[in-house]
Amino acid sequence: MWWANLIAVVILLATYLAPVVNPITSWPLALLAMTFTFQLAVHAFFLIWWFLFRRKRMLLSALVLLIGWGHIGDHLQLFGRDKANGGLKGPGVKVMSYNVRLFDLYQWSKSKQTRNAIFDMLRTEDPDILCLQEFFHSPDKIFFRTKEALLKDFRYTGVHERYSQRARLQQHFGIATFSTRPIVGKGNIQFPENPNNLCIWTDIALEADTIRVYNAHLASYHFGDEDYRFIQELDTDVNTDTLKSGGLRILKRLRRGFRLRADEVQRIVDHMQDSPHPVLYCGDMNDVPMSYGYHLLRETLGDAFVESGRGLGGTYIGNLPSLRIDHILFGHEMDAWGFRTHPEELSDHKAISAMVGVRAE
Repeated sequence: MWWANLIAVVILLATYLAPVVNPITSWPLALLAMTFTFQLAVHAFFLIWWFLFRRKRMLLSALVLLIGWGHIGDHLQLFGRDKANGGLKGPGVKVMSYNVRLFDLYQWSKSKQTRNAIFDMLRTEDPDILCLQEFFHSPDKIFFRTKEALLKDFRYTGVHERYSQRARLQQHFGIATFSTRPIVGKGNIQFPENPNNLCIWTDIALEADTIRVYNAHLASYHFGDEDYRFIQELDTDVNTDTLKSGGLRILKRLRRGFRLRADEVQRIVDHMQDSPHPVLYCGDMNDVPMSYGYHLLRETLGDAFVESGRGLGGTYIGNLPSLRIDHILFGHEMDAWGFRTHPEELSDHKAISAMVGVRAE
C-alpha cells in the first residue's frame, strides 16, 4: 500500500504539469489530466486507509493534495452563489450552453420524443442567450423545425448560426447563438486544421453595455463504434493483439484531439484580446479543467462553475462519464452567479446555465 501510494503521488505531481505544458510538446500529460478526478478519489482512499492503520503516512497524500489545492476548486464546489458579487450595469441575463447532439436526429436515444423534450426544457429554463452546439437545421419539411421554432415560439429575436457540414435535403450541421437582446455584430474564427469544428462570436447589446459571446465546439476525439466497443469490453477477456491494436487506435485519436484543441483555443484567446467588449465564452470544449486549453482561457477569464456552482459539475454522460467538458467562462469586467448543471439526460451532454452581468465601474 505504501508503494502504491508513492506511485499515485508521482502520477498526480505529473498531472499538475498538464495545464502548463502544450500537448503538442507532451500529449501524455493531457491524458493524465482526464484522470484527475479519479486520482482525487484514489488519494481520498489512501487518507482513509492510513487514518485507520498508520496515521503518520497520511501526510504523503495530504501534502500532494495541498500542493494542487487550487485545481481541486476547478472540479469540486460545495457552496454555490445565487446573487451577483457587487454592483452591475443593469440587470443580469441568463445564459445557457448546450450540445444538443442534433436534437437526436438519428434517434441515438431510441426516443422519437427527445427533440420535444429538449424544447420543453429550453422553454422551462427560458435563457436570454442560448448557445447550442451540434445544432441541426433544415428548411425541408420532412424534418422537424429547429431554428424556425426557436425564433417563433420562444422570446428570441435574433440568431447567429454557422454550419461546418451540409448534407442532402438541405441538412445543416453546426452551431447557433440565439438572443432575446439585439445582435449588433457577428463573425467567426476559422480552424484551418479542423474545419469540422467552429467558433462564432456574437456582439449582443444589453441594457447598459454590449458583450461579445463566443460559442465554440472544439475538436472531439471522433471515436467510432469500434472504439466504443473496445472501451466497453476492457473489463472482459481481450486477446493481446486486440488490446494492442485497439489501444494504439484510441491513443492516436486522443493525441490528435489534444493537439487540435490547443491550437483552437490559442486562436480564440488571440481573438478575445482584440475584443472591444466584455467577453463571454460558452461551449463544448471537449476538455477538462486540468487541460492546457482550459488553462489558457482561465488566464484571463473566470469560470461560472467555480464562482457559483455546486458538486462535481460533470456534463458528459456518454461512454466516458463524469467529465466536465462544457464551460461558461467570463471576462474580468463581468460577474456570474447561479450556475447550474441541468439534470436532464437528453443528449450525450448536460446543459449548463448561469446568470451573468457587466460589473459597475
